Amino acid sequence: MREQVFAVNGLQVYSLTNPNLKSFCLSLYVRAGSLFECENESGISHLFEHIVFRNIKAKYERFYEQLALHGLQFQASTYKEFIRFYITGPHHGFAFAADILCHIFDEINIDSLAFEQEKKRIKAEIRESDEKSSLDFFFNKIVWGGTQAERSILGTCKVLDRLSRKRVNSFRERVLSVGNCFVYVTGNAGENGLALLKKKLAAVQINQTPAGFTNTVCVNERFFNRDGRVHIKNDYWHYMKIGFDINTADCSAEIADFLYSVLFEDEKAMVYNYLSEDNPIVYSYSSTNEQYDNAGNLSLWFEVQENKMDEALQHIVALLNDLKNGHFAFDANLQSILCYTETEADNPSGQNWTLAYYNHILNTAPIDYTAPFFGRFAFTKEQVTEAAKKIFTTKNVTLAVKAKKKKVNAETLEEILKGLDG
Repeated sequence: MREQVFAVNGLQVYSLTNPNLKSFCLSLYVRAGSLFECENESGISHLFEHIVFRNIKAKYERFYEQLALHGLQFQASTYKEFIRFYITGPHHGFAFAADILCHIFDEINIDSLAFEQEKKRIKAEIRESDEKSSLDFFFNKIVWGGTQAERSILGTCKVLDRLSRKRVNSFRERVLSVGNCFVYVTGNAGENGLALLKKKLAAVQINQTPAGFTNTVCVNERFFNRDGRVHIKNDYWHYMKIGFDINTADCSAEIADFLYSVLFEDEKAMVYNYLSEDNPIVYSYSSTNEQYDNAGNLSLWFEVQENKMDEALQHIVALLNDLKNGHFAFDANLQSILCYTETEADNPSGQNWTLAYYNHILNTAPIDYTAPFFGRFAFTKEQVTEAAKKIFTTKNVTLAVKAKKKKVNAETLEEILKGLDG
């Protein structure tokens, strides 16, 4: 399988199709999100994502019934640095999917009532997520404070109230421009399907002035220069989040992905296996690998027993030091990530996201199914350990705790963190 590309109407269309599958995934990726928003437009990318659905729905009679008749699902997600609109379904529904995707470029013409209703939906999301009280929000302000990456994808109710249809249309025209968006097709689309898509896209109105957005994130003066201090937010339950700044000059995205997999991802991961399986002292558990072209942050969040916070952190530091000393199963973990990449070819939606992200959004080694190690994972154990030694240090670490303040001994936790440099 080899990735194909053609340009139509100034828009890049990438494809990696497979006629042996029954389904397809057709996606439009748009550089937008909180990373590119100014304060008076905070949340406009997410609002635009919602409004697109309303706008397209108004063009069809019984739109969702039409989707069902064609076996299609139409969905979207907004991230800090891009929006993804995607349609999945059986190969015979591709023509209707192509028609829907082209309507994303249409001018917003919904009435004021529908526009305000969609704002209310997002306000409900803001209330339900209660971001400002969360440990993630607290951690994010510490890590990315003073930069665009600190901003919430959802925005704020105050800003949403000021956003008009005219402003959203202006935003639509700005981001749906040449070089700022692209189409990706995976699964069973067929040559006839691609030819039809090309014909439909040729008739779409696309802004020919590039927006000029890049996947580079601003960093504050504390980035790569942390002080090892523990940040505490009072709460009844006990949660911890530990993260590490990543400088892409010291660690490529593909090695960062590997480190993330080795340490945090799935039951095989060193930290998860030790803290949740072998010595169960943590409950809820999640991890994030936030990546940009110039920097990133690798983080782990978990709920811990009240009297086990010190012990949990000690084990994490010990496991990180083991990794830096090469005490981990390199071959097994490499085979795992290679197998995952290979089997994802059977999942058009997952493969679509992965190929778009690594090959065309993030500036990293792309995935090439025709190359050894998929052209991306041809690194050595020594390279991984060298990168780990540069990342997992006190100058890169942020530890945020949400717990009963009286139960947290910050000095003890800070002393444990110093073990990263020992």
